[in-house]
Formats: sequence, structure tokens, C-alpha cells
Amino acid sequence: MLEELATEYPTEGLELDFAFPGGSAILRDEDAPDMIPILTEYVEQIAEMVRSRRGDSCNLGVRVLPTEEMNLSQGLDVRTWFERGLLDFAVPMRYAYMILDPDIPIDWLIDTAHHADASVYGILQPYVHDATTGAPQRVWPTPEQMRAAVANNWARGVDGLYTWFMRWPLGETERSILTELGDPELVYEGNKCYVVARNHQAKDDKTHYPTALPLEIGASDVRTRHPIPFYIADDIAGSKGRIRQIRLRINITDLVSADRLDIRLNDRSLKDESCLRTHGSEINAYGGQWLEFQLRDVLPKQGKNLLEIILEKRAHGLVSPLRVDEVELIVEYGPYPSVLQQASPY
Repeated sequence: MLEELATEYPTEGLELDFAFPGGSAILRDEDAPDMIPILTEYVEQIAEMVRSRRGDSCNLGVRVLPTEEMNLSQGLDVRTWFERGLLDFAVPMRYAYMILDPDIPIDWLIDTAHHADASVYGILQPYVHDATTGAPQRVWPTPEQMRAAVANNWARGVDGLYTWFMRWPLGETERSILTELGDPELVYEGNKCYVVARNHQAKDDKTHYPTALPLEIGASDVRTRHPIPFYIADDIAGSKGRIRQIRLRINITDLVSADRLDIRLNDRSLKDESCLRTHGSEINAYGGQWLEFQLRDVLPKQGKNLLEIILEKRAHGLVSPLRVDEVELIVEYGPYPSVLQQASPY
């Protein structure tokens, strides 16, 4: 079938899909090492067939899993495929996980592909909520959430972007998002909402990469730092004259006002930043709280950031753990310079 597509039609490229549409592993752990050379030979044969056709060139690409470990566990030695010059592009994805992840761990693949003069196309998952986050229904990203994910992908060095399953039929919002995908300048200049990836099924799912959320903090687990890493593309230091405000929002289940937390951003406490509280859910109003910090002194930085949550004291008589379910960082730009403090590097 691949030979027919490559030789009998004027196709511009072929794409082999190793991302497993069903989401489940296709190999047992003990069989993966023996399959690595077999699958490598298979890809090599297809590459030779595609490149030996007459006439115009035909690119060969693959859809693979996001991390190198996930791929090797399924017999997919993607690094060797690129080192041998077998591929022109790769798309890192996993069909069974559709929650928008601005920090999908694909730096290894970008470096490997670019070293082989090949391309990587980032994936933009279609939802911010579904069953994997415990939501009763699917929720599509806002333009600000999608813009943040797009900006992170461009900053990481992808050569293009994929997305799918947008709300149908496409409306004004969807068309606006699609317009911005291919224009980094539009993306960087717009408001953004960075969401931290989460997967309530990750503990029981060996075929998925780890996510920072949900994060559970036991009632007796005091003074322990619980890390939540995230990445942002915005140049906060270089754009502070245009930034109107920066907000950090954290949704914590079972949090009550008597609990005492130390929340730190890049090892600086947020205790002196303004914090607004509201209900954690529109359905279960008293099941937790949203904490919204107006960041004026402790600011995030372009690139990698580290949020840490430390339980100092649980309310008397409460023994249930706290669960950090959502984290968002919102960067808003204005038409005029705003007074925005710059965080000290120390």
C-alpha cells in the first residue's frame, strides 16, 4: 500500500503512524528490545522505497510518542531513525491524551531531528478538560490558552504545528486560532493563559508521560516542597512596559481558609502578593478554592519556572489531603506602559 502511494501517485509525503490510536501499549515490556532492530529495518526499507521513486521527491515522516522512553518501550528507536537519515519529519503525540499541554516533553526530539536536518511538528491537543481531568464534559481551549501553547511550541523550536478536533462547525474563535498558528508575531504579542498539564489517570497509565497535576498533599505532609514546573515563552523582563498584569491561579480541592500554605515561585514566596479567593467549582462550590495571585514583585521568567506549594498547617480536625488540580498563569498586555515590578534575580 505504501509502495502504491509513493510510486503511482504524485504524493508529496508519507506519514507512518506509531502513536497508537487506541492509546494502549502494543508490545509487552519483555518483547520491546527484540523488536527495536526489526522496526528500524522496517522504517529503513520504506525510506529506501520512497526515495528511489522517479520524479519529484517524497518526504517520509512518523507520528511517534512524546518521550524517548515511551518510544523505546514500544520498540521505536526514533533517535536511530534520524541518525541514519531515514526521516524528514516527526510528530510527537498520543491519541489517548487530548488535554492541551504547553510543556509536552519533546525537547529531545527537536534536538535529534534538527541535528539530522529534519523537522518536528508540535501537536496542540484539542481540550482543556475531559474525562482524564475528572470533568463531566469536554471543554475547548480559549484563544488565550491555545496562544500560550503555540508560543511555547515556537519557543521550543518546532518547525510547524498540528491540531485537530476543534469545535465544529468552525466559528469566529476557531478561525482566529487557526490564523494565528502560522504567525509567531501575532502569537507573541497577544494575551496568554498557560495551563499546566494534568491527568487524573496517569498513576494507572504506564503508556503516558508523567504530568505535574493533580498533586496530592497529605494533611501530615508539612514543610515539604511540592514542585510544579512550567515553561512560558513570554519575555517578561523585556516586555514589562507593555504587560498590564500577570495572574497566577491555583485550584486546590478540599482547601479551607484556615489552612496555611507557603506558595513559592522560583524560590520566592508569594506571601506579600495580593491573593483573591473564590469557589473551586461551579458545581461543588465548597469543595475547594481558586487562589488568584496578582503578581507585582515576584514575576515569572522566560523559559523554565518552578512553582512550589508547601503545607505549613492543616485546619484543626481535617485529615483529608489537599489536591492541587489546576494551575494557570495569565499574561495580559495593554496599549500603554504599566507599572510592573521586575523580579530580582536573587
